Amino acid sequence: MLVTDFVQFIVGTYTDSPSISEGVACIMLDPATGELHRDQRFVPQSLLAHRNPSYITSTKHGLYTINEVERSNKPELTFVNTNGSNALPISGDYPCHLDVHNRLLAVANYGSGNVSIYQLDEMGNPLDLMTELYVEGQGPNLDRQTSPHAHQVTFLKHTNQLAVVDLGSDRVYLYDYDKDLYTFSLTQNIEMPAGAGPRHLVFNHDETLAYVVCELSETLVVMAKIGGLWTKNQELKLLGNDVSQEAAAAIRLSPDQRFVYVSCRAQNKISVFEQRRENVVRLGTYDSGGEFPRDFVLSHDGQWLLVAHQHSYSIVSFRCNRETGAIYPSGYSCEVGSPVCLIEKRSS
Repeated sequence: MLVTDFVQFIVGTYTDSPSISEGVACIMLDPATGELHRDQRFVPQSLLAHRNPSYITSTKHGLYTINEVERSNKPELTFVNTNGSNALPISGDYPCHLDVHNRLLAVANYGSGNVSIYQLDEMGNPLDLMTELYVEGQGPNLDRQTSPHAHQVTFLKHTNQLAVVDLGSDRVYLYDYDKDLYTFSLTQNIEMPAGAGPRHLVFNHDETLAYVVCELSETLVVMAKIGGLWTKNQELKLLGNDVSQEAAAAIRLSPDQRFVYVSCRAQNKISVFEQRRENVVRLGTYDSGGEFPRDFVLSHDGQWLLVAHQHSYSIVSFRCNRETGAIYPSGYSCEVGSPVCLIEKRSS
């Protein structure tokens, strides 16, 4: 098989001890077999020593990443492409997620709970910080929810809105923004179940449904958009009757929008759900093939699922049955130090 036939994935990692990672990594997937291998040629030198690049995203312009460190260690937003790289400071503690849309870039700062908004130029370069978003709040979990903890930022594609998932205050916030004036206004405050600790969400293609994985309660909350507003209409346990270990992590929607996949780190499991007309049904749970499945990703064609195991330093591939949603281990894996984010590298 030609190298051009392989599918490329970019890996965000933790580099702090005891990790063996040097920064952002790249792996290649053989779409015929599921075999994985490292590709050292891709990674720019500027990212080889990048500290804790725990989340990454890419566009046709280049790659964006952050340093997940406390503010005293001066975290930065870094943009890299074939022309070089540049970085801007982040005014927050432990930035953990970012998203790009409409020449805007948002960063979720987990430790301090604020969201940093940057403007991008026509070539994707981040410019000065535009504004900060912050809502005071807390939840009933005294170990994890004494203050806001912004865990995810997602720009909607069909409306000029930004969704912020806040684990600390059990809220999902929707902000309207003016893409010309670059102003943001809070328009909806969606309350999750008390103590649930919402972590990440995914939208269906037309953005009428949203699926929220709640880390602390280890549940899936389904929301529907009705009359322009989001409402909760279902809550399901990720692992049946298992006692929560407060460690649910990643969530993905299959390309055909039928199946929702969620990882549970403490139990080393991947749970699969199906959207059946008005309701979501849990289909089954699978061993993730490693320890602490922090993130996973579906290939663009829906045939493969790759799981990043933070504690066993491994990325494992599974073949997906696109008719049933079931996943089957390929038998292939590759070593990456403390992988915590996986994205497929695409042109846009």
